[in-house]
Amino acid sequence: MQANKLKLAAAAVAAISALAVWGVMQHGASRTALHAKPPAYAAHAPAAAPAQGSWFSAVGGPPAGEAGPAATVPLARQVDQLVAAGKPEDLYRAYNLIDDCMTFQRLGTLPFLHFPEQRDMTAAEKAGEALVCASLTELHRRARIDYLAAAAKAGVPGADTAFMVAGPFGDRDALATRPDDPLVVEWRRQALAQLTSQALQGDLGSLNTLWTGHLSGWIAIPRDPVLAYTYHAALQRIDHDQNPDVADGPYSGNMFAFLKDGLTPEQLAAANAKADRIALNFHQRMAAQEAKQ
Repeated sequence: MQANKLKLAAAAVAAISALAVWGVMQHGASRTALHAKPPAYAAHAPAAAPAQGSWFSAVGGPPAGEAGPAATVPLARQVDQLVAAGKPEDLYRAYNLIDDCMTFQRLGTLPFLHFPEQRDMTAAEKAGEALVCASLTELHRRARIDYLAAAAKAGVPGADTAFMVAGPFGDRDALATRPDDPLVVEWRRQALAQLTSQALQGDLGSLNTLWTGHLSGWIAIPRDPVLAYTYHAALQRIDHDQNPDVADGPYSGNMFAFLKDGLTPEQLAAANAKADRIALNFHQRMAAQEAKQ
C-alpha cells in the first residue's frame, strides 16, 4: 500500500512539474513569437516609418519608457491591422494582445514569464502598456475568442492549448456549471480534437499538453494512462533523436518509469508503435519547414 502511495505521489509531482514548466515555456514562446514578426501596416498608413508599440505590442519595439510616450500604438489600431491581414497567425497574435491587455488591466502588471529574461515590468513599461491598453473595449473582449478559435482550427502552434485553457467561449466555469450543455459538450470535443490532431503531427506543445493532461485529467483532457504513455514516449523519441549525445534528457530516466505501470504488453506495443509514427511525423514536418527556408 505504501509503495502504491509513493508511486501515485511521484506521478502527481511529475505531471504537475511538467505541466507547469511547459506552461511557462509555451507562454513565453508565444509572446516571443508575438514580437518577432511585426505585421505590415495598412496601405493607407503614412509614408513615414510607423511608430513602434510598447513592450508587449505586436508591432514590437523597446519599452515605452525608452522609446518615448509617442511610440505607443493603441491596442485597437494593432488589432485592426492584424485582423485585416486575415492570416490565422495574425488572428492568434490579436488574441494574445487582447488577452495581455485584459490581464494587465486586471492585475496592473503582466507576469514575469511574459519576458524572455523573466523579470518584472518596470514603471515605464507599465505606463506604456497602460496607454496601449486604454483602447481595449468590450467588443475586443468578445471577439478575442473568435480570433483564437480561428487560429486553433487552422493549426497555429500554441493556439490549440490556448483554446482549451480559455474554456468554452472564454468561460472556464461553464465546464462545472453547464457540463451537459450541448454547446459545452461540443466545445470539449473540439478542444480535444484540435490538440490530438496537432500532437499526431508531432507538434511539441500539443504533445506536452496531452501527455500531462491524460496522466491526471485536465480541463477537456480525460485521464487515459495509455495515451499519457504514448505521447510521452513520442516526446522521448523526438528528444533523443534531436540530442543523441545526451544520455539523460528531460523525458528519460527513472522518473517517468511509472508511466508503464498497469499497462499490458499489448497496450505498450501499440503505444510504442504510435509514438514511432508521431516522431516520424515530427521529423517530416521539420524537414518540410527547412526546405521552405
